Amino acid sequence: MIIGTVGRADTLRRLLDSLAVQDEPEFEVIVVDQNDAIDIAPILNSYRGVLDIRHLRSPRGLSKARNIGLQHAGGIVMGFPDDDCWYGPHVVARVKRAFSDERRAVLTGRTIDPDGRDSVSPHRPESGPVDRDNVFTSGNSNTLFARRRVFETVGGFDEALGVGAGTPFQSGEETDLLLRCLAHGIHVDYDRDLVVHHCHITTASTAQTGRARVYSQGYGRLLRVHGYGFGHLGAGVGRSLGRGLLCLATGDRDGARTRILWAQGALVGYLSGRRRVPACPSPESRLTSGRSTAGQAR
Repeated sequence: MIIGTVGRADTLRRLLDSLAVQDEPEFEVIVVDQNDAIDIAPILNSYRGVLDIRHLRSPRGLSKARNIGLQHAGGIVMGFPDDDCWYGPHVVARVKRAFSDERRAVLTGRTIDPDGRDSVSPHRPESGPVDRDNVFTSGNSNTLFARRRVFETVGGFDEALGVGAGTPFQSGEETDLLLRCLAHGIHVDYDRDLVVHHCHITTASTAQTGRARVYSQGYGRLLRVHGYGFGHLGAGVGRSLGRGLLCLATGDRDGARTRILWAQGALVGYLSGRRRVPACPSPESRLTSGRSTAGQAR
């Protein structure tokens, strides 16, 4: 498990608590610490002897954290839980069973909130193969598991995409990875019964309204980079604007603003140019340089 973390001591502890009670205990936890103001070393030290845990440090950027974790990971199958999600006790065992089939390369699942509702992203109702048409409803990074050989083939996470990237494109890094897998002919499976918990993001909150535009720029950029036509973008923008109008009709001005900003950001991201944002090299090729910037915490 590779966990990038910044600013979330309490939820990080909740995640580690959930990992400590897994039915399947044989896995490694790599925590890539990007905190300036919070010292998480005491938290991590409290799990030593319970979890096989490593503490690394790196500059900001979720994709950067995951790539650095990949450079240091010793396992065959990698998972990428956010620092504010948590696992049920059977998740690791379910993933291990799935990857007992050597043909399995990439597996995704769904995230739900404590009330059982889909959270983080919408999810399609049936399990099955992932393709370019259903990839946007086939899980998110919290439920992404992939063999090491996948990253050796397609490279790591694109550090110009995702939260903390030094670009306006603050999302989409996991979908970009899945689309690169599909382009390389790598089979990706979606298992609706592989469930990770993550609290529902309230779209009317001030924080979410502020994030809507920068997150959706990542989505728009993703569509452009991977050759989706303007019709695909238009459908998404149209749905968002329609929901914004419904929010206005019911007096939900914050909800309307969020959806309008999302539509605006998606358009900006899509129209940001034809040139692909630089993809990071494979984790293996970055091993030496990565260790020069990512320190082992003491």
